[in-house]
Amino acid sequence: MAEAITVLHGRLIDGTGAEPVEDSAVVVRDGLIEAVGRADELAPGVEAEVIDATGRTVMPGLIEGHAHVSGKHESQRRLRLTLQRGITTVCSVSANTGGIALRDAIDSGDVRGCARLLAGCIVSPTNGHVRFRDADGPWEVRKAVREMVQAGADFIKTAASGGFWGKNEVCAMRNYTYEELAALADEAHAWFRPVVVHCHTQPGLGNCIRAGIDQIHHGAFIDEEAVHGIQERGLHYMPTLSVTCQRNIDALSDQPWQTREMTQAQPVHREGVRLAHEIGVKLAVGTDYPGTPKTWKIGDRTWWELWELVQCGLSPMEAIVAATRTNAEAYGRLDELGTLEPGKRADLIVTSADPLADLPAFQHAESISLVIKDGVVEFADEQYRQHYRIREPQPPDRPQD
Repeated sequence: MAEAITVLHGRLIDGTGAEPVEDSAVVVRDGLIEAVGRADELAPGVEAEVIDATGRTVMPGLIEGHAHVSGKHESQRRLRLTLQRGITTVCSVSANTGGIALRDAIDSGDVRGCARLLAGCIVSPTNGHVRFRDADGPWEVRKAVREMVQAGADFIKTAASGGFWGKNEVCAMRNYTYEELAALADEAHAWFRPVVVHCHTQPGLGNCIRAGIDQIHHGAFIDEEAVHGIQERGLHYMPTLSVTCQRNIDALSDQPWQTREMTQAQPVHREGVRLAHEIGVKLAVGTDYPGTPKTWKIGDRTWWELWELVQCGLSPMEAIVAATRTNAEAYGRLDELGTLEPGKRADLIVTSADPLADLPAFQHAESISLVIKDGVVEFADEQYRQHYRIREPQPPDRPQD
């Protein structure tokens, strides 16, 4: 591998929301971004292997903010295929201790060719919607958070309402009380760990906002009070619109206990996101990845979520920022991930499609031409493969499930 790589002449979208740079150069050295700018300013004098991105778009790798990846062997395959779809970081809200081991193996290089994994651990009430470490009452909750931090959790996941998938639950069921949520948030923050919460309805939404939970996930029945509360407290809202999209509802038609409430929530969910965008809520991107294989191929759902956000009023650029810079900020990783700026990890993709003009094109795996993670070319399509070396042989098939 060359000491440095320069991705040259592509149309650059850097993830900050700035206007694209039409003839750009991104210089990568030792796994980090060394310089970003115009090709005529940076290319001369740079000794590097050149990747010609003429006619293509260069942008940060996406961050999937709400995934379910554990330490099972199949998770490695999923993360490999996900990386090939231009998603360079996956935040697993149910990684738990097995996922922590996989995260560490990826970070050390023992497991190669996979998307980066951020590992969340679940602390939830007895009979809660999500389960791993059950804890009831503020002091037991604090102990459970400490145990998960000691195990190596990157963040803590909890629940403040019921959900769709259980036959014996509905979204309106309260999970943790305000007192328990406040203790959980305070304890996690004492160890500098962000907290994400599964929550669809009141009173859980209000309890989460009051307790200072960092990220509100889902909110399928979110109301105006909650949207304004999230904005006033400066929290992040990750709506996971793909959960209540028609494509997902149709795929679960054999599970009417899910689709009944999903159908009811569909318009409410989208009105909430429209309002959130209008008043400046920090919107992030997650999907309950990977989703049912009846309709979702590995990695497709994240790109679909961007299009769902555009249907709710975001511009394509705003949707891209939500899946890159905002997600990195939400997880406390903006100093290293999310944008193409000097000093950050060199996670970027080269695509033949124009995400500002045709986001639906990214439902096709062929739109991704090349993926670089930590400065290493991890995936290249047939055209690039003929000219640029990659670290390991590629599988013959395109990403699919």
